[in-house]
Amino acid sequence: MSLHNLGEQLVDYFQAGGSIMLPLLVISLVMWTLAIVKGLRFLSERRRERTPERCLDLFRGEAGVCKAGLAQWQWDILSQYLEQRCDDPELNRDMLDAMRMRQEIKAMRYIGTILLLSAVAPLLGLLGTVTGMITTFDVISELGTGNARALASGISEALVTTQSGLVVAVPGLVLGGFLFQRAQKMKGRMELFCIGLQHQTEVTPN
Repeated sequence: MSLHNLGEQLVDYFQAGGSIMLPLLVISLVMWTLAIVKGLRFLSERRRERTPERCLDLFRGEAGVCKAGLAQWQWDILSQYLEQRCDDPELNRDMLDAMRMRQEIKAMRYIGTILLLSAVAPLLGLLGTVTGMITTFDVISELGTGNARALASGISEALVTTQSGLVVAVPGLVLGGFLFQRAQKMKGRMELFCIGLQHQTEVTPN
């Protein structure tokens, strides 16, 4: 199949779905863009994560090298903590908890949006189904059941939008769930990192 024929089939498919296909397309593009960006960010951060001991060693060296060699969330916590920590372990623990919570919020960013868009897509498909059936009944009321071509247009709109909504929703839910699990694991690593960081700075003050 040539690209030209494939393009014509896609155009026909979108035209058959009616006006609901445009918002479904926008939702799909936004959802996939966010999922790809978030997935690449998780992959990059995971590769650059270091132990608290290694982070402190890098921080004692050149700051620019340290920042480039660490995950962004590790650098943010490390630099802020070493700048603001005091001699009170309880206060330091509370400070680290606050910093960690801010990073956890960043880790979860966009995942809720991806899941929300995945939930909206089948609802838009259902709206297209209802619109297509209304069109079909209008044709029946005006022309009866003898005009098969006119009936096919409304039925096609109903089926195509339903199919498109599910095609957008199912991968979105899978991606959203996968990214949510990655974020939860990162939050666990953040907690362990903060515990180790406080332990290392108390045992060996910077």
